[in-house]
Amino acid sequence: SAPAPNPRLGREAVVRAVGALLRWLKHHPSPAPEPVYLLVTLKTAPVRRFEHYLSLPLSPFPSIFLVADRLPDDLPDDIETLPSSALRSLPPVARRGLVLVDSRLKIPSSGKGAKGRGRVVPVDLADPAWAESAREAARRVELRVEAGTCRAVRVGHAAMAPEEAVENVVAAVEAAAACVPRKWRNVRALHLKAPESIALPLYAAPGTGGNDDSKDAKRQAATAVEQGRVKRGRKE
Repeated sequence: SAPAPNPRLGREAVVRAVGALLRWLKHHPSPAPEPVYLLVTLKTAPVRRFEHYLSLPLSPFPSIFLVADRLPDDLPDDIETLPSSALRSLPPVARRGLVLVDSRLKIPSSGKGAKGRGRVVPVDLADPAWAESAREAARRVELRVEAGTCRAVRVGHAAMAPEEAVENVVAAVEAAAACVPRKWRNVRALHLKAPESIALPLYAAPGTGGNDDSKDAKRQAATAVEQGRVKRGRKE
């Protein structure tokens, strides 16, 4: 089960923001479910590049694809398949999902399909537990701050049930606040956002001026989204 919300972030704030964002996404449909991001804004940037994996209760990806030329006999029903040629240019729906690639294949580092490919995870299909490992990987998201103080973390998608998205957001907030340098003392603001939506406020640290001062966080959101390869105005 997901951890309980920190007193600094009331669960009702998460429920309201998730509900509002999912309603907005419902009225702005796209060919594949849009991702939902948690924007984490720190008061002070880490001295060195910071990266950490956060575990979520549910996968924030709407689908899982396996790229392989030789398919395993125990292929789960919820994993769709693509040939190795798809690595050169993945279909848009696959770019929004998690892409598993047979470890025997070489993943192109550049070319038409490299940019905007989404998350690609190599898998060893000879391992009997490959599907279980893949599902574990699908629930892990990276929080990485390379420059500045704001970063986008994928926490869900437009097709999720509201209660599922709430659990993922709560878990991501708790995990992020526990692993960043100086923990909650260094968290300035939290927002929820889709690629084309405004940033909905979840939390502003006491003494930072509340929502007024969090305008700085919203400005930095553009940088965070760019770092997360989520381009405004472009459908993947």
